[in-house]
Amino acid sequence: MGLLSDPKKRQKILDVISKYNNHLSVLCYIAGVTWFLALAYQPLNARTYFSENALLPGLVENEFYPELDMEALVQEYNEQLQKEKKNVPRKWVADQFTALGLDTYIQNYTILYPLQLTRGQSVPGQNVYGILRARRASSTESIVLSMPLRQKESDMPSTTGSMVLMLALAKYFRQKPYWAKDIIFLATDHEQFGMQAWLNGYHEISSEYISPGDLMGRSGSIQAALNLEIPDSNLKHLDIKIQGLNGQLPNLDLVNLVVRLCQRERVEVSIHKQKDYYDAESVDGYKHSLKTMMKMMWSHASGIPTGNHGLFHRYHIEAVTIEGITKRKGHHISLAKTGRVIEGIFRSLNNLLERFHQSFFFYILPATERYISIGLYMPPFGLICAAGLIKAVALWIAISTRTSDDNSDSESQTSDSKEEKESETKKEKEDAKQTDTDNEDEDVPEEASREGVSTVLPLILFSFLMGVFCFTGPEFVTTMSPSFRIGVEDTVFFGLLALFSACLLLPRTVAKKSQSTDKRLIFDWELLKSLGLIFQSLVLFSIALMNISLAFFLAVFIIPVTVITHPCKNRIFCWMQKILLLLLCPAVQIFIASMISTMEGKYKGSWDLIQKSFENMKHGLVLTILDRYLFGSWMYGVFCFAVLPTWLMFWTIVHCDL
Repeated sequence: MGLLSDPKKRQKILDVISKYNNHLSVLCYIAGVTWFLALAYQPLNARTYFSENALLPGLVENEFYPELDMEALVQEYNEQLQKEKKNVPRKWVADQFTALGLDTYIQNYTILYPLQLTRGQSVPGQNVYGILRARRASSTESIVLSMPLRQKESDMPSTTGSMVLMLALAKYFRQKPYWAKDIIFLATDHEQFGMQAWLNGYHEISSEYISPGDLMGRSGSIQAALNLEIPDSNLKHLDIKIQGLNGQLPNLDLVNLVVRLCQRERVEVSIHKQKDYYDAESVDGYKHSLKTMMKMMWSHASGIPTGNHGLFHRYHIEAVTIEGITKRKGHHISLAKTGRVIEGIFRSLNNLLERFHQSFFFYILPATERYISIGLYMPPFGLICAAGLIKAVALWIAISTRTSDDNSDSESQTSDSKEEKESETKKEKEDAKQTDTDNEDEDVPEEASREGVSTVLPLILFSFLMGVFCFTGPEFVTTMSPSFRIGVEDTVFFGLLALFSACLLLPRTVAKKSQSTDKRLIFDWELLKSLGLIFQSLVLFSIALMNISLAFFLAVFIIPVTVITHPCKNRIFCWMQKILLLLLCPAVQIFIASMISTMEGKYKGSWDLIQKSFENMKHGLVLTILDRYLFGSWMYGVFCFAVLPTWLMFWTIVHCDL
C-alpha cells in the first residue's frame, strides 16, 4: 500500500508502464502461456485426494454377482429394440421394473421446439423410472442411476449394457437392508430433452418449451447421480464424462470415487479416452498429460454437456457419466465387473451425511489421478490478461498527459493574449480576432472532434446494438423461413451472416463527412482502445470464474492482436491488422472450432473436411441457440454481448483516419 500511496513511487511505476508497456505486455503474455501449459507437468500439479471422509471407498466390499442371466437379458432387450426400430421399449422397461418390486411410474412430457423447427407442433416423449425405497430412512434423500433409451437405428452408441446392468443392480440392491437413501432407476427418452423434462417435473419447474407431466411418485432430495452409457459387449475400458452445462463440473470427490473404485476392480479408466501414462515425469509423459488436459479443455470450452449428467449440475446435484469404450480385440471387461464398480459407487454415496461441498468444483484434469485447482491456473491466466491491461493503462496515461498539456497550453495562451491586449490597438485586435476565428473554423472539425468521450460513445453503443440484433435475430428470421421454404439451419446461418456483414460495414456507416467530399472516421482511438482492452479483460476474467477453458482459448488468440491494433497510414500494415482481426472474428472462430472438431472424425480430403466443417458449423450454431431456450445455456449470449462488441471496437479502431 505504501508503494501506491507515495506519489513519487507511484509516478515511477506510471513512467515505467508508459515507457516499457510493449515489452511488459509481451513478457506477461509469453510467461503466462508458458506457465499455464507447464501445469500439465506432474511435479507442477497435485495428486487427487478425498476431502469427504464419509465416502469411505476403501471399506466397501463389493459383493455383486448377477443372479439374472445377463446374456439372455441382453438378447431379450435387443429383440424388443428390433420389434420397434424407430421407438424404444418403454412398456417393456416399466414391466421389468414392476416385476423387480420397484415403485414404477411413467412420466409423459411434450417438447415445443423454438425457431419453428417443428412448425409449432409439440413432440411427445415418455420417461420410465422406478424407486427403490430405503428400509432405514423416510425417503428424505435419494441417489439416481440413469441411462438414455436409444433406438435400434440411432446414430449414438448402444446402451443395451446400461439397461441390463440397471435391472441386475435393481434386483441386487433390493435384497440388501443397508440402504439409507432411496435409489431412483431412471430411463429417459430423447436424450437430454427427456432428462431435462424429468428434472423439471421432479423439482416442479415450469418451462415455456418443455412441459413436464406430473410425477406420480417422487423421493427426497437428490444427493448425487450416475449416468450409464454402456454397450452390451466388447468393453475395453471405462471413460468418465464430467463436463456439464455452461462449463460446470462435478465435485472432484465424485470423480475421485469413480477412479478409485475402477482401479480397485482392476478396470482401466480414462478421461476423454486418454489413459494415464506410465512415466508421467518424462518428456513423453508430459506430452501425454498436456494432450489430455487440452482435450478436456476443448470439450469444456464448448459449454455443452457431454452426457445426461450435465443437466443435474444446475440443481446442485453432483453427477458424472460412465461410458463403456468397445474394442473387438484384446482383453474385455465383463458386465459383472462393471456392475461391481457401480455397486461400490452407490455404497459409498450411501454413506454421505451431507452434500458434496468440501472438494474442488473448479479444476482441470491432466490425468485421472492428477488435478490443477483454481489456485494454480488463475495466476498464469492473470498474467495473460495483464498483457492487455498494461497496454490499457499506458494508453490511459498518455490520454491524461495529453489532456494536462492541452490545459497548460490554453492557460499560457490566455496570459499572452492579455499582455497583447494592453499593447495593441483596437484595429490590431480586430484583425487578430478575425484571424483566430478563421483558424478555429479550420481546426475544429479535425482536432476538436477527435478527442473526448463523446467521440467514442456512439461507437460503443453501436457495437452493443449489433450484439442485441444478433441475439434476437434468429427468432425473427425463422418466422419467415416457412414462407421462403428454407431450412431452419440455413435461415439462421444466412441471417446471422447478413448481420455480421453489416457489422463489417459499421466503420463506414458511422463515418462523417469532413470539409472535403470524402467520408472520414475520426474519433479518440486511444480512448476507445483503452476502454476496449479493459472491457475485454473484464469479460475474460468473468468467464474464467465459470469456464476457464473458454476464457483461456479466447485470451490466447485475441489478446496479442488487440494489443497491437492501432490506426496507421501504412496501407500494408493496416491491411495486415484487418486480416488478423477478420481471422479472429466470432464467425471465423466458430468455423475454426467446427473444423477442429470435424478433424477428430472421418473425412476423405481437404475439400470434404471443409464441407463437413461448414455443415457442422450450421448444425452446431442452431443447437447452441436451442440450448439457450431449452436448457438455459449462456454460450450464445456471451458471444453476442461480450465477444462480438469487443471485436467490433477494435475493428473500428483499425479503420480510424489519422
